[in-house]
Amino acid sequence: MLLLAVAAVGAAYPLWWNQRAAIGGLGLLQGARTASAAACQTASRQVPSAKTPGVLSIPAIGLTAPVVQGLGNTVLDVAVGHDPRSVWPGVRGESVLLAHNVSYFSALDRVRPGDLVTWTQGCQAVVFRVTGTTVTKPGAVVPVPASGYGLALITCWPTNSLFWTTQRYMVETKMIGTTSLAQPAKLVAPPLVRLIVPAPPALVQQGISPTESGVGLGLLTISGSPAPSFSQGPDPLAAANAALEAYVAAEKTAAAGNLTWWRALAVSGVPLPQPWSLKDRTNVTLVVSGETTQKVVLSSAAKTVTLIVRDGVLLVSQVGSGS
Repeated sequence: MLLLAVAAVGAAYPLWWNQRAAIGGLGLLQGARTASAAACQTASRQVPSAKTPGVLSIPAIGLTAPVVQGLGNTVLDVAVGHDPRSVWPGVRGESVLLAHNVSYFSALDRVRPGDLVTWTQGCQAVVFRVTGTTVTKPGAVVPVPASGYGLALITCWPTNSLFWTTQRYMVETKMIGTTSLAQPAKLVAPPLVRLIVPAPPALVQQGISPTESGVGLGLLTISGSPAPSFSQGPDPLAAANAALEAYVAAEKTAAAGNLTWWRALAVSGVPLPQPWSLKDRTNVTLVVSGETTQKVVLSSAAKTVTLIVRDGVLLVSQVGSGS
């Protein structure tokens, strides 16, 4: 038996704790393909790591994600994490995998009993069938299936929260078989796109990160026509973090009445607004086409700020009254 309290700490996170890692989803999946090819040739089984990750696939929600050992932010910011205190998928016992809710597991609540979950490592694919889903709290027991081979997928609940949550969403599965692969599947994932906030150094020193500012965090929404690989990957979290930095930078600039800072942050012609409170919970809406974030709208009871993306740079295009 495994306790969620052991594993869920890694999945429950405030966005302001995020530390962006040097590795990205594309590199991890390419590494998984290379490592799998090598494993096919040598008939050996490698333990997944940042260089040789395993791959988790849930066809029902279009998810293909790299899986790396560990639950730290440097892992969960770019991959699904395996709880090192649990067995690997396909080994007798209960395996536990965790991911951020607004990242790879953002659509985990759409998984239904009967859906298939596949774990690929080397030339072996282990197939699991979903037996149930539940909303629970840290400390709840993860039962091992009667067969003795299980896999639990865990994330924060609700799955669109940017803030620390006290509940967990868990998908329970049981192993139904294994398949030998003649060659590794071709895996493709877009590179992590980092949006730039053009805040002058003196403004950055004022503390514009969510951690430093204490900005209230709400929900994340993705609109437009995003690709599944975008919605279920690290990009939404990175984009939301950058947008919140731009939002805080705009408020601090308004509070300082600094037109020089404002000219760096905003589209030409947008007037310097009156300052507002950052304490109100702020929702973030990403407007996305394919893999590209085109616009971000941040709304709170105090203010609504619209950002547009120009050559990877976030610029304030409109400031309005609160929602």
